[in-house]
Amino acid sequence: MSSNFIEACKEGHFKAIELLLKAGTNPNQVDKWGNTPLFWAACGGHFKAIELLLKAGTNSNQVDNYGNTPLYWVVYGGHFKAVELLLKAGADPNQVDKCGNTPLYWASYYGYLEIIELLLKAGVNPNQANIYRNTPLYWASYYGYLEIVELLLKAGADPNQINNDGRAPSYCAEDNGHSEIVELLNSYKNKISSLSLLCLRTIYRNQINTDNIPSMILEWNFHQ
Repeated sequence: MSSNFIEACKEGHFKAIELLLKAGTNPNQVDKWGNTPLFWAACGGHFKAIELLLKAGTNSNQVDNYGNTPLYWVVYGGHFKAVELLLKAGADPNQVDKCGNTPLYWASYYGYLEIIELLLKAGVNPNQANIYRNTPLYWASYYGYLEIVELLLKAGADPNQINNDGRAPSYCAEDNGHSEIVELLNSYKNKISSLSLLCLRTIYRNQINTDNIPSMILEWNFHQ
């Protein structure tokens, strides 16, 4: 792999990247860790470098030796515009790493509300659990991200899902003193059926106005 090309991608020197691509450098070359140049540009959130590489035909869904993709790294770094760019280029939001984490998991862990909105609209599964059975909702509840918890619930996240330690999101919220989140989670608990969760996800993916959907579904379930 060309060291000059990799350094240019790491630092986001898009002029150098452009020149090297024109000189015939392969944008899909892979190193021993399974990384392509796009991975290194993504790690730094270098928008213009990522854009150049995508235009040159690099694979937006290349998976490294750990199951990570370029989308994983731009989400991890909180680079909103780069996330948007990769999703538009066809990056898969449901790709899991070797621990079973999706990009949504890390966006929820770090509290990136706007990125979560992008991922949900792109069709990410809000209930994907990792090898420890932790979900995005678990961490959003744990850290007290009220807006994110509400968003995930509206998108069909299951408040009843427990992890390998037998803990549900409400337990984590209560344990950390997030009373508003506990109240919100409890309002959804035992009221949303599996069918309702599927309906919520479908509605959200199709960007239908969801303002009144949760209350409608909860009311429907209550009368069943």
